[in-house]
Amino acid sequence: MTTQHTAIEWTDRTWNPVTGCTKVSPGCDNCYAETIARRFAGAKAFPNGFDVTLHEDRVDQPYRWKKLARVFVNSMSDLFHQDVPDLFITRIFDVMEANPQHTFQVLTKRHARMRSFVQQREALKREYAAKFDDCPTEAMRNSPAAKWARARAANPPANIWLGVSVENQKWADIRIPALLETPAAVRFLSCEPLLGPIDLFAGDHSTHERDFDGTDDYICLDCSTSDRHIPWRVIDRTNLGIDWVIVGGESGHGARAVHPDWVRSLRNQTVAAGVPFFFKQWGEWGPAPFIVRVCDPKVGWQGTEEELVAAKADSEARGATHVHTGHSQKKDGERSYWLHEIGHKPWSLERVGLPDGMAAIRRWGKKRAGRELDGRTWDEFPQAVSA
Repeated sequence: MTTQHTAIEWTDRTWNPVTGCTKVSPGCDNCYAETIARRFAGAKAFPNGFDVTLHEDRVDQPYRWKKLARVFVNSMSDLFHQDVPDLFITRIFDVMEANPQHTFQVLTKRHARMRSFVQQREALKREYAAKFDDCPTEAMRNSPAAKWARARAANPPANIWLGVSVENQKWADIRIPALLETPAAVRFLSCEPLLGPIDLFAGDHSTHERDFDGTDDYICLDCSTSDRHIPWRVIDRTNLGIDWVIVGGESGHGARAVHPDWVRSLRNQTVAAGVPFFFKQWGEWGPAPFIVRVCDPKVGWQGTEEELVAAKADSEARGATHVHTGHSQKKDGERSYWLHEIGHKPWSLERVGLPDGMAAIRRWGKKRAGRELDGRTWDEFPQAVSA
């Protein structure tokens, strides 16, 4: 876990100059990094288990990488954890800036500290560059050092992408504004594990009753049944301020389910706003066939008994049994997905249909659930790349 190629779909490799962390919000509850660190506690990679640990020997690793890569920084920790000194974070940023051939993806749940650190860092760059304007000679004012300082101060580094984790609306409302105030070439969201519906435009735009006119200037924020009273919001494509959105369901033991409509809503919002969308995974839970046409309910089965048994077995093999449905419920200001198992076989349920707002899902396991959303994969990345 020091630095390696990784199975994480949206990056190429990981770099962990810090390991260990502490929980700050519901998205942390089933932390994969904690599980790995506890399992290998005492080993070289995790000498202190999941306690926050600085690894001095890993700081300079990017200088030795020959192959260009997208690099997830601190996949086993949080760079902006309160136990990581400012000086250590500064060294990490210095190394990232000094290796513009790589793209570094920094993801945090400590939005406030990232904002203040990066704002201060960029301000210091501008102050340093301004000092050259006061130099007594033109040669000094136009020296290579002066030009380098001004170029460095002009814009945040193109190869450093900064993001925050947002698992539901509560944390989106808290972390996204802080991210928007953080200087960065690319700002991104990781909505994984997605634990509730998220409106990326909440509070920023006026609400309209349904008057969809066939253009994509409007977007449905409640992808449930068509007979419900659904609000639509005008989207200002120029004001989102987010350059990339990653979405994924939770995997592993005790994984919480994601409502398929929460994923579709985020996909729809990003597409309408022209923002690249990356769907990482359904996780343990994924959509399941609910209505399986074994026969015409009005006519009944017209084949043989053996053919009926085969048709039912085929529908079960395609995931039509052990199907769960659920409503999202709100508790302590946060939404979760309440599950229950359907007590009918799918060939009888085709006569019943699902209640409003419910979706059929099944615990497939991460691999079988896969990454397809509405018949395709979504692997979009921001346009900005490292030098």
